[in-house]
Amino acid sequence: MWVGFLVMTLGAATITAVGWYAWLGKLPRQGIAGIRTPYTMANDEQWYAAHRYGAPYLIFGGVAVLAVGLAALPFAIAGSLPRAFSVAVLLASAGVLLVAALASWYYGVRGAKAHLGQ
Repeated sequence: MWVGFLVMTLGAATITAVGWYAWLGKLPRQGIAGIRTPYTMANDEQWYAAHRYGAPYLIFGGVAVLAVGLAALPFAIAGSLPRAFSVAVLLASAGVLLVAALASWYYGVRGAKAHLGQ
């Protein structure tokens, strides 16, 4: 079960890093990471505005799951966590990351449209 916690922790660190780069305006337009909609891919101004408004949700969700992963990983490696608890924590953490990503997408595009007057 410790592999699940390790994967979750590394995934949360990646999501947090993507959110941080997006917030700083250093996430270039590309097809791998970021909010990729026809609106955001239209030009650089819309790309950076959507990511500036959506990044806090991604960062907060990623940091929360990263904290859970770092707290549970040593216990999972030692084998002292019950299997049902581990599964529940992993599913809840995946849910938090999913909600954070969806909130980042929704509020990022919405904030960019409001900011740019569209």
